Parts: sequence; C-alpha cells; structure tokens
Amino acid sequence: MFDLVGKRYLFILISLIVIVPGTISLIFKGLNVGIDFVGGTNVEYRPEKPVTIPEMTALVAQFKLEDLQIVTGDNPQLPAKDTIWIRFNAHIDSNVQKAITSDLQAKYGTQLTINYDNLILQPVTGHGVPSTVTVATVTKFNGGVTPNVSDVQATLGSLPPTSDPTKGPPTSTSTPTASATASATAAAKSTPKASPTATSTSAVKASGTPATGTGTPSVAVTPTVTPATQPNPANIPVHVVDVTQGTTTQTVTLLTRSVLNSNTLLQMQAHFINSGIYMQQLVTALVSGSVASETTRNAVLAVLAASVLIVLYISFAFRKVDRPWRYGTSAIIALLHDVLVVLGVFSILGWLIGFQIDALFITALLTVVGFSVHDTIVVFDRIRENMQRRTSETFDQVVNASLVQTMARSLNTSLTVIFTLSALTLFGGATIRPFTLALLIGIVSGTYSSIFNASMILVIWDKGELGLGRFRGDRTPDKRDKREERELTRTRG
Repeated sequence: MFDLVGKRYLFILISLIVIVPGTISLIFKGLNVGIDFVGGTNVEYRPEKPVTIPEMTALVAQFKLEDLQIVTGDNPQLPAKDTIWIRFNAHIDSNVQKAITSDLQAKYGTQLTINYDNLILQPVTGHGVPSTVTVATVTKFNGGVTPNVSDVQATLGSLPPTSDPTKGPPTSTSTPTASATASATAAAKSTPKASPTATSTSAVKASGTPATGTGTPSVAVTPTVTPATQPNPANIPVHVVDVTQGTTTQTVTLLTRSVLNSNTLLQMQAHFINSGIYMQQLVTALVSGSVASETTRNAVLAVLAASVLIVLYISFAFRKVDRPWRYGTSAIIALLHDVLVVLGVFSILGWLIGFQIDALFITALLTVVGFSVHDTIVVFDRIRENMQRRTSETFDQVVNASLVQTMARSLNTSLTVIFTLSALTLFGGATIRPFTLALLIGIVSGTYSSIFNASMILVIWDKGELGLGRFRGDRTPDKRDKREERELTRTRG
C-alpha cells in the first residue's frame, strides 16, 4: 500500500510552491478586473465585413478608451445578409423618415426595424466639407427572405423632400406673417362729454381735491405683433447615396472603463463609416461605479457565506465523530487553497497578458468551492467508515487506507470534467474562456487538495504537529492513544 500520509509534508510543500507566487502577485498587483467590478461600458457591434482585433484597435485608437479589451465572436442567429445600411444625402426630418419606414415595411413586412442615426460624415467622394447626413440601419427581415441591394434602392427611388431638422418643424409656406393692429383713437376717439351747465372751478379747495371736469378724452393704443416664424420649407431633395449589405456573422465587443455616452457612440459610428466600414450597434451596457462596488461586495459575501455554511454542514454530517468541527475546518483550509490558486493564477495572467475577470469569474469560483468540498467529503466519509472498521490501526493508517481506496474514484470523476473543460477552453469562444479556464484550474487544484491536503491536515492535527497538539482531543485522561482505546473496546466487546 502506498504511504501517502508519510509524505504529507511533501504534498503541503508542493501546494505552497504553487500558492506563494500567486499570493505575492495578488498582494502587489491585484486582479485585472473588468467593468463588472470597476464600472465602464460594454458595446457589442456587428460589422459589415470581418474585422480583426488589431484593425478594431486602430479604429478606436483616437477615442483613447481606458483599459480597452476587444473580444471577437460569432452570432449565426443574426444572418449575415439581414443587415442593411442606407446612407442618404441629407439630414432628413421625421416626415421623410416615416415615408422611408412605410415604403420598406410595405415591401418587406411590418416586422422590419429601421433605426436612424444623424452622423457627421465625409462626402463619399472623399473631397469636400463634412456634413450631417442620416444613416438608416435596417434589420429583422422575414425568415427566408434575403434582401437585395438593388431592390432596396428601387424601393427608395422616389422620396419626398425634407426640411432642415435643425431649424425646427417644417413650414408649409415661406411667407412670414406679421400683423400690427393699432387701435389708436387718441384724437379721433376723444369723446368729450361736456354738459351745458358745466362749471369750471378756478379755485382749489383746501381739501386738496383737484377739480374734475366732465369731459374725458380716451386714448386706446393696442399694438398686436405676431413674430415672424423662421421659414423651414421642405424643399431639400432626398436620395439614397449608398446601400451596403452585411457579409459576416462576426460580432465585436468593446470592454472599457471609459463611460461612453450617446454622443460619443455616434461619433464612433461616424468614424467607422468615414474609415470605410459600417457597424451595427447591437448592445450597449453601462455599469456605474456604485453597481460595480456592490458586485464586488456581494462576491466577497457569497464566498464567505458558502464557507460558513460548509463548516456547519460538515460539522453536522460528522457529528458522531470525535471533534467533528476539525473536519469542517480542514475542508475550509483545502477550499481556501483552491481559491488562492485560482486567484493567484489569474492575478499573474492579468499583468502578464492582460487577462480580465468579470462577474462569471465569481460563478466559476463558487463552482470550484462546491466541487472541492464534494471531493473532500467523499474522502472524509471513507475515513469515518474505516475508523469503525479498522479499530486496531492508528489514525494516520486509517487515513492512508481511506485515501488509497477513494483515489481512483476521485481521479476518474475529476478527469472526465477536466477533459471537457480543456476542450471548451481551447476550442470555445473567447467570451467564455475566462470562465472555463477558472473552472479548469480550480478543479485540478480541488482534486489535489481533497486528496493530498485536507486529509493530511487532519493527520497533522491528530498528531499535534506544527504546534497543534494543544487542540488534540484524541487522548484519554491516562494519555492512551485513540488506537489503544479502540483496541480495548474491541477486545472487551
């Protein structure tokens, strides 16, 4: 039989060799966290044609996005040719937009979605002054219907003229209306009412009351001026300048700590088109700093809560064993080993190759915690059974026998998962790679710690090594070992 327990310090030394570099990196470098933890913007695009990460990096370089990470993917659920970009010659108003939407939906169905963006673009000739024009993005064509560029151009061949939306709503006439009504009858409409017996009082009474006359001239001047409305006639011709159809199912996701508002996103769209490529903006997610800090806090609380519940559960499950809390504590130490291994590796990868972690990383970490404890409990349960059967053996001999008996089962279970995760990490998409890599590292570490760490800690604790002897509860008042007590019980039994 292999003497695994006898090499317990070798196994613990191997764990320390793995943990220490990562822990140092974690302390001094930390983790390269994504926008889920620090805030920022997540924008997903569908380009008209395939674009590489270096090309996309060059496209957005002028916007100086902080801690930019670009992830390319593929979404076949959005057919390549089902996105159409239509560029017009002018900045069109709402009336023309309604006409365009009506014409396209009449041909392709009312499910069609048309989004209008007003962008400052260079002339298609490449010469001239940039101007604001409207670009329409058309999506959600009927299934089985592939739009054709020439059909779209023919459908929009005759469009009504537009007004200038920057001047307000369109006006029906360009003649200003102004009216000034002056009702002034200062002299003409003076209606003196003089009585024939009117008397004029020449002296002013001491009371200070002025003399009043019966003649009351009235002057009423009421000017009413209607301000002239700025003329904005719909007399600007509108026609299609360019129709572009998508050719790829590729998606490009930008992850940045910079906060991108709607104006910045429109500027980026304009820059893409001026650079020769159309981009459909699929998803925009803005994570504020408060939400990010809440995510971090909840992640820490989730791991702590899981650890406490694990200790309580193992202590309850092993309540018939002497000092059951030792089993729970040993399982938590092994669990912390696995968590430190994963965090350390990702810390090193973060400053080495820019690997970022997101909210899925917490999911992977909790999954690793559960898997690690699952394997540990299997070994502990076999130790509990063998302690009742092998009453003539010492505790470390019981642990060694239990490890040998359960090792094949633990390795077989873990290897099936490891093979699957390796395939997902190597051949899966870049979006899920941090998640699958965290699972892969954690499960390898969890398998090792369940066999070579958790049980070894129990033995070290039992033997009182490394200063743990004062916590031992395995000796009788007359200093007999548990093995001697079990033998005495068996012989008397």
